[in-house]
Amino acid sequence: MKHWFSLIILSLVLFSCLDEQSGRKGSDAKAKQKKIFDESKHEGGREIIKAGSISQYTGKPGRLIVVANNTEYTDEIAEVFDSVFAAPIRPYYPPTPHFEVFNRSPEDFVRLSTGLRNVIELIIDEKVEKGNPKMHIYENYYAKTQLYTKLRAHDINDLYDLILQEIEYLFKVYDRQEWKREFYRHPAKGNMDVRKKLQSKFGIDLRLPTSYRYESVNDEYAILLFPDRTRQMDLQTNDSYSSSKVNFIQSGVMIWQYPYTDKQQMEPDNLLKMRDTILKYYALHELKGVYMGTQYHPAAMPVFEKLKIGDVTGYQARGLFKFTGASEPSGGRFWSFHFKHPHRNTIVALSGYIDGPPTMSPSFDINRIRAVLYSLKVVD
Repeated sequence: MKHWFSLIILSLVLFSCLDEQSGRKGSDAKAKQKKIFDESKHEGGREIIKAGSISQYTGKPGRLIVVANNTEYTDEIAEVFDSVFAAPIRPYYPPTPHFEVFNRSPEDFVRLSTGLRNVIELIIDEKVEKGNPKMHIYENYYAKTQLYTKLRAHDINDLYDLILQEIEYLFKVYDRQEWKREFYRHPAKGNMDVRKKLQSKFGIDLRLPTSYRYESVNDEYAILLFPDRTRQMDLQTNDSYSSSKVNFIQSGVMIWQYPYTDKQQMEPDNLLKMRDTILKYYALHELKGVYMGTQYHPAAMPVFEKLKIGDVTGYQARGLFKFTGASEPSGGRFWSFHFKHPHRNTIVALSGYIDGPPTMSPSFDINRIRAVLYSLKVVD
């Protein structure tokens, strides 16, 4: 009897150990596909599933691939995607869409590349309950930092209703990931010499790319110059072809500050007036008597919106600039952020600029600038 009792006790112990190990394995499996809430924390936040791919993503920035057959990607659904994802960034001209939207069949998608940056797959599946369509968003699905969303529905009507319900949220998630990819590429602990200068002069810290040139005239103005981005073009001359890098984009981030004396200084019109004053003095063109100025054409007036970056609330602004004065050789787009420094009696502005031809997409340059601006942290 004693032996039977001992065997029972031993069995219970072994069962308990096996159950504990099984629980650990279950927890490990869940950890590999961890669900996190979108950091933007806007109302109605959905869950984003972390997949585990570490492959390099492919494709150009600013492109969204919708994987679907013609029976799923109807004209009505295509119009919804175009109206949100392909909407132009105001007030840029020529029109600059947030995303270029392309449709690929599932066969072409698998055959060409599954590692593209931004993918949304549309699936009609009769096994999905009628009236209860599903959305699952994955990060790092086929490639690192890739966003891959699966929209599944019983029929085309349910699919259309799901897209209408979720399209604005999906846009915010994908738009955020576009500049985040550039942020991830910036070294977290690099560029300390320049960052210390920014901390001392302007009371700010920025996460900077690996390649740039820093110039500072005084404590009022500094500039981060990014490497020119070029594209080779074939030129025909006398029935022969030659290649020349005639298309290029110049970009960077200007930083300036001035004393804060009155709350009216933070009104958008006054921020623009001071912007033009600063640029006329510091942002000079290589041509004598030419300087950077803001464009105020009625069709392209600068757009302001309140924005919080970290612990600081200020004004984000987008618009067009032109080099003006003795002549007007070129112009482009700007994306800026103005705020009152919480620890110093100053107004600080970070203004990214993109000067390039309309034949080159500015998506990469816009996201590189946003990655710098949105990394902002203030210091004493």
